[in-house]
Amino acid sequence: MEISSKEMTRAEFGLPDDGFVFCCFNSHYKINPEVFDVWMRILRQVPQGVLWLIEGSEKLMANLRQAAQQLGIDGNRIIFTDKIANSEYLARYRLADLFLDTFIYNAGSTAISALWAGVPVLTRPGNTYASRMGASICAAADLTSLICPTNADYEKTAIYLANHPKSLAYRRRHLSQNRSKLPLFDVPGFVQNLETALRQMWENYQRSFSSR
Repeated sequence: MEISSKEMTRAEFGLPDDGFVFCCFNSHYKINPEVFDVWMRILRQVPQGVLWLIEGSEKLMANLRQAAQQLGIDGNRIIFTDKIANSEYLARYRLADLFLDTFIYNAGSTAISALWAGVPVLTRPGNTYASRMGASICAAADLTSLICPTNADYEKTAIYLANHPKSLAYRRRHLSQNRSKLPLFDVPGFVQNLETALRQMWENYQRSFSSR
């Protein structure tokens, strides 16, 4: 995935230069009251933090800001951004500090894009396939420490990383320095493993068929 070399600044997207930028570019239907409440508790504990989301309809954006206000968070701390060309979209991720995954339906390609751009992803798996994609992706990126078993762990980890820049920087370096080695981005290795699995399935089928 090509990442644009275009220079971008936080200011041009309405982000604070010195604040901590939590982002989630998942589709809005994945944002339910449970995860939104956790996000607002995180913002309450990280006063310099903002939440960066993909823009939607005027009504949707107003509703989310109003929901934040009802939970005691300034609605202006939710910042929306438009959709842009993919290479620039990937480059824009680098303005964020940490990707916050949704719960009922995790990020898929969105999480992979964030990790490819060097932004760590914090996730909390559930009991369904759709709610466990984030954990699989983080594991394949060797970021198992960012797979949180509970909402409380998710909240605590987000707050810790926002207040411990060295710990966050370590994870960002891990992504930038090992990107070509991580299983998540090893396409030839994935193809080889898939071919091996299919071959074994076929051989097992032939053996079981011939033994009838």
